[in-house]
Amino acid sequence: MGAKRALRTAAGLFGLAAVLFPAAVTAQSDADPVLEQRLGSFLAGGYEPLTTPVGWYAPTEQVRGGDYPDIRQLVESDAFDADAIAAVAAHAGRIGSSALLISHRGQLVHESYWQDSGRDTYFNPQSMSKTVAAMLIGVAIAEGHIASVDDPVGRYIAEWADDPRGAITIRHLLHMSGGLAQLSGDYGYAVVPENPSVAQFFGSDFVGPILGLAQVDPPGARWDYNNNETNLLGVVVARATGMRYADFLSDTLWRPLDLADASLYLDREGGTPMMSCCILSRPIDWLRIGELVANRGAFGGTQLVPADWIDAMLAPAPTRSNYGYLTWLGDQRVGGEPDPRPGLIPWQSEPFAADDLIFLHGHGGQRTWIVASRELVIVRAGRSWPTEWDEAAIPNAVIRALDEGDAQ
Repeated sequence: MGAKRALRTAAGLFGLAAVLFPAAVTAQSDADPVLEQRLGSFLAGGYEPLTTPVGWYAPTEQVRGGDYPDIRQLVESDAFDADAIAAVAAHAGRIGSSALLISHRGQLVHESYWQDSGRDTYFNPQSMSKTVAAMLIGVAIAEGHIASVDDPVGRYIAEWADDPRGAITIRHLLHMSGGLAQLSGDYGYAVVPENPSVAQFFGSDFVGPILGLAQVDPPGARWDYNNNETNLLGVVVARATGMRYADFLSDTLWRPLDLADASLYLDREGGTPMMSCCILSRPIDWLRIGELVANRGAFGGTQLVPADWIDAMLAPAPTRSNYGYLTWLGDQRVGGEPDPRPGLIPWQSEPFAADDLIFLHGHGGQRTWIVASRELVIVRAGRSWPTEWDEAAIPNAVIRALDEGDAQ
């Protein structure tokens, strides 16, 4: 791979999901054999985050699902205009999706796959994983492991107990307003081992670079999308609960929701997972994550996440009105020129057709759109860049198909 190709690959690598890594003071050692092996295999494969095979992520740690994962049956629904749904699926396939799934009132009403995918094909949901991390914080508070969302992180991160950065609160991190620096610094998107963000993602220590992040803004002063603020929250969850992050995720969400086993990307065997992204899983299982949010944390008669915590997740952040606790709220960037690729702040041709639409947002167009008022959840997955992107296109078409079906 030539230098120009490597830089283009890097631009994908440091996109929304796994790898816009915030800035540490020092990079990992050049002698890190894990860094050398993983970075070498990534470049040799010519990958980007969207084209990286799920099997490339190693080592991983299992997130145990249900003993007998629920087999969701596809049901015919007369609530939707069938021709309109067929048109939505055709659009999703044309722009390069690998999966499109729709649930209504808890029933699977549409399921389409492309690119040699099927129901049991695993994918990387990228930063949709962040919203799951926010739910785990809520459960940890409810169970008494964390006293309050306004606790300073220095209470749980011993290395910052007497450090000014320890005053950052859990709420600040959930709102992406902790004020910590971005990791890549002057290296930008360059895929070289000297780049601290490359050293983190491909190296054998995900946590060390986080603890070296400088404070560049006062906590709560500015919204700045920063993957390592979510990774820091994951460290808080693990240390506060005394459990492996994968085990807490399994016990609180994955097994109770009766999902298929998933896995997390680790820095090294027995080490720490990347928690800002990369819950390697099936697209269909994200329907149930969306349904859990739509049902205010309840599933099958059991309150898995406190309802008031879901409400708090969907309240606007003081620093950004259309962002909650690691969750995207409503319209983002309406009108103007579309982006050639879906970026951090997604472009949409028109406002969303439902005032209460929220979504889980992953690099490259991984999406879970949720409209609680219509008991509607839509999941779109992709393993390559969409050929075009309009954030409103798929959800609005489905909402209108439902409204037209109701009118018939």
